[in-house]
Amino acid sequence: MKVLAEQGNAKAQHNLGALYLEGKGVPQDPVEAAKWFERAATQGDPLSQHNLGTLLLRGEGLAPDPAAAFAWFLRAAARGNPRALFSLGGMLLEGVGVERDLTQAYAWFCLAAEESPPEARHEVETVRDYVATLLMPEELQKAHLRARQWRLEHDL
Repeated sequence: MKVLAEQGNAKAQHNLGALYLEGKGVPQDPVEAAKWFERAATQGDPLSQHNLGTLLLRGEGLAPDPAAAFAWFLRAAARGNPRALFSLGGMLLEGVGVERDLTQAYAWFCLAAEESPPEARHEVETVRDYVATLLMPEELQKAHLRARQWRLEHDL
């Protein structure tokens, strides 16, 4: 796998990053994981884009950089990655690295619920529904419009 990764195969790069992150078959090394995720992420791999964003958000293997994490989550979200959609909502809900914006957070959680696999959908819907209780009806309407526009712009 390492040979394929070194040759530029994005899937192999992602898989190698995951092995280093988890310490499976190789010593656990978040710095090495970040290196391989970044290589795959720059080639457009949405799983690696999300994983790189997560490492940047946590400061794991890289210096903490919430703004860069948000940017990587956006790139993965544009490719329909439900975890990235959820992460964007979480950052906006908590105001981590971005200004807190409950309307935008709700829109991201709506998209995440639609894109999530059935086994993860309940958790996402629970958070989405909680955020809905914090919003006024006109804010909910605005969020639904934003989610619809995002879906159209990104073919989700």
